Amino acid sequence: MNQKKEATYGHVLKFTGVFTGVQGIKLLASLIRNMLSSKLLGTIGFGLIGIYSNITEFVTSCTNCGIPINTTRQSSKLYEEGDEQALEAFACTVRTWCVWTAAMALFFIVLLSPILSYFFFDKRWDCWWEVVTLAPIPMLLLVTEGECSLLKGIRRLKWVASIETLTAITTLLTTIPLYYFMGLRGIVLALILSTLCGLLLHLHYSTRALPYRIRPFSMEVLRRGWPMVRQGLPYVVAGIATSGYTMLVPIIITSSGTVSDVGLYRAAFTLMAGYAGMAFVALETDYYPRLSAAVHEEGRMNECINQQVRVCVMIITPLLILLSLCMPWVIRILYTPEFLAVEKIALCAVFYSFFRALMLPVAYTALAKGKSMVYLTMEIAYSVVSCFIVWMGWTLWGLAGLGIALSLSALFDMAMILCCYGRLYGCRLQRGTVAGAAVQFVWLAVALAACLQPLLWVRFAVCVPVLCLSVWKSVSMFTSYRRIQ
Repeated sequence: MNQKKEATYGHVLKFTGVFTGVQGIKLLASLIRNMLSSKLLGTIGFGLIGIYSNITEFVTSCTNCGIPINTTRQSSKLYEEGDEQALEAFACTVRTWCVWTAAMALFFIVLLSPILSYFFFDKRWDCWWEVVTLAPIPMLLLVTEGECSLLKGIRRLKWVASIETLTAITTLLTTIPLYYFMGLRGIVLALILSTLCGLLLHLHYSTRALPYRIRPFSMEVLRRGWPMVRQGLPYVVAGIATSGYTMLVPIIITSSGTVSDVGLYRAAFTLMAGYAGMAFVALETDYYPRLSAAVHEEGRMNECINQQVRVCVMIITPLLILLSLCMPWVIRILYTPEFLAVEKIALCAVFYSFFRALMLPVAYTALAKGKSMVYLTMEIAYSVVSCFIVWMGWTLWGLAGLGIALSLSALFDMAMILCCYGRLYGCRLQRGTVAGAAVQFVWLAVALAACLQPLLWVRFAVCVPVLCLSVWKSVSMFTSYRRIQ
C-alpha cells in the first residue's frame, strides 16, 4: 500500500512536471509572440485581441453542450474497461455531436452579432460583420475540444503534451507575419489560422488511436449522445456564466476607460494567470481522470486532492516570487513603454494564482462526481461576486484595483469551494498541506511588500533570500511527504 501511494505521488509530480515543461515551451513562444505583437499592434491591438477572444469563448461555452467534460469522464471509463469497440462507437458519437455544435455556433454568432457589436464596440450596432467574421474560431474550437477530450480520456497524455508544444510554435509562426504585414486587420485572420492549426494537430494524433468517423444524420447516433448532452446542459449554463463574467470585465473597463485599458488588463492577466498558471495545466489533463477514478472513496479522493494541492503550491509560489521580482524587466522585454502600467496591476494580482493552487484541485470534485448542478451554482456565484468585485476595484482604484479585484475574487472562490465541497463531499485539506501552504503564503506576501515599494536595492535584498527559502520549502515539503508515503 505504501509503495502504491509513493508511486501515485511520483506520478503526480511527473506529469505536472511534464506539462509544466510543455508550458515552459509554450511560455517561451508566447513571450516572443507577445513581445512582437506589442510592438506591432500596441495596447489597442491587445485590447482587440482580448475582446475577440472573449466573444469566441462566450460562443464556445454557449454551444459546447458540456461535451468535453462528459467525453473525458466516459471515455476514461470505457478505456479502463478495455472495450475498444464501445470506445470507437463512443468516439463516433462525440465527433458527430461536435460537428452539430459547430453548426450551432455559426447560427448563434450570426444571430447575436448585433448585440455583441453593441456591447463590445462602444455601443455601435454597425460592427456586427466584424463579429460574424469570428464565426470560424468557435466552430473549429468545438471540434478541437472533442478530439482533445478523447485523447485525455484514453490517457494519451504524451500526445497531448506534443500537441500543445506544436500548437504554441505554429501559433507563433502564423500570427506574427500577419500582424507585421496587415497590422490590426490581421488579428482575426491570425486567430482563425492558429485555431485551424490546433485542430489539424489534434486530428493528426487522435485519428491514430480512434479512426475518424461521423454520422451526422443518423438518429441512432444522435440518440446515443443525447443523454451526454442533456447531462452537460448545466455545464453549458456554467460556461455561459464564466464567459459572461469574462465578457463583462472589458465592458466595465470601457464604460469609463478605453480599449487601451482593456489591453493593459489583458497583458497583466496573461502574466499572472497565463504564465504563472502553467502549474495548473496538468489538472485537467492528468489529474481530472485520476480524481474521477478515486472520487467514490472519500479517503482516496482526499489523498488525491492533497497530493495535487501540494504539487501546485510547490511549483507556483517560487514562480510567483521570481516573476514579481523581475516584473519591471519582464514588462520591458515583452512589451513597449505603453505597457508600464501593467506592473502595478500584475503585482496586485499576485495572489490570484496562489489561491487558485489551493482551490482548483478541490473544485474538480463536482466535475468528477458528475454533480453538474453543484458546479453550476458555484460558477454562477463566483461570476456574480467577481463582477461586483471588479467593478468596485476599477471604480475605487483604477488599474491597480483590477489587480486587487483578481486576488480578492480568487480568495472568495477558494473560501466558497473549500467550505461547500467540504460540507457536501467531505473534501479536506490535510494539516500538513495547510501548514506548507501557509509558510509559502508568508514568503509570497513578504516578497510582494518588497516589490511594491520603490527602492530597487530593498526589492533584491528581500526577494532573493525569500525566493531561496520558498524553493527550499518546496523541495523539503516534497521530500518529507514522499518519505512519509
